[in-house]
Amino acid sequence: MHNPRSLLRLGLAAAAAALIAGCSAASSGSSAGSAAGAGSSAGAGSSAAASAVAPSVTSLSGSRLAGILLPASSLPGGFKVDPSTTRNTGSELPSDTAQSVPASQVCQAFTQTAYIRTAGIATSDFAQSDYVSADQSQEIAQEIDVFTGTDAQKAMATLWTTLGNCSTFSYQSNGTAVSNHLTRSHLPGVGDDALKAVIVSPAFNGGETLVAIRVGSQVITTLYSSSGNDLGSAAIGYAEQIAQRLGAAS
Repeated sequence: MHNPRSLLRLGLAAAAAALIAGCSAASSGSSAGSAAGAGSSAGAGSSAAASAVAPSVTSLSGSRLAGILLPASSLPGGFKVDPSTTRNTGSELPSDTAQSVPASQVCQAFTQTAYIRTAGIATSDFAQSDYVSADQSQEIAQEIDVFTGTDAQKAMATLWTTLGNCSTFSYQSNGTAVSNHLTRSHLPGVGDDALKAVIVSPAFNGGETLVAIRVGSQVITTLYSSSGNDLGSAAIGYAEQIAQRLGAAS
């Protein structure tokens, strides 16, 4: 069960000039039927990925994957782990149930942690953790998912296509329409495949950066929601560090 949460980046509503809290995220899992909207938009890129053969990797258990994620000492000072969104295979709670991401909410899911679930593909093992700054204005999420067969390629292709479909989107927060602009790009020379996306909104200070790196049949995802001008760009370096740690452990 990938447990998502809405981000806590502080911002001013353009119309009301008031702080906006993120919408609550429904508990969602990365099941084969998840994110029907995302899965249906994969298009030719997903078909091409399906024909590729995934490199052979050693499957790691959820607990080992959790040990590969970056510890608090590798993150900026003042960040503390959020136990409610720290999970790995085997540590799920009985109350956790997998739910799909409605097509109308796929774009908004990119403003939440555990956004890999928008790919709509089940994973065999995973680990995730989430760190929040003391003033709750910044958030760092990290995750590793192990896929089977060529599903990792399919997941990356679906993420890329769906991000492209979400170049502009909006959602309601406390009765206010929050508009967002998303820019995606490839990260050449990183892992077997890598991409990033940057999301900004006039309703919030700063922005957020999402990064996905495929290493064989494993996909690393990071997200840094920042209230500063950096827009969370450190998410790229964090994902690359995890990829190096994962490569050493596989």
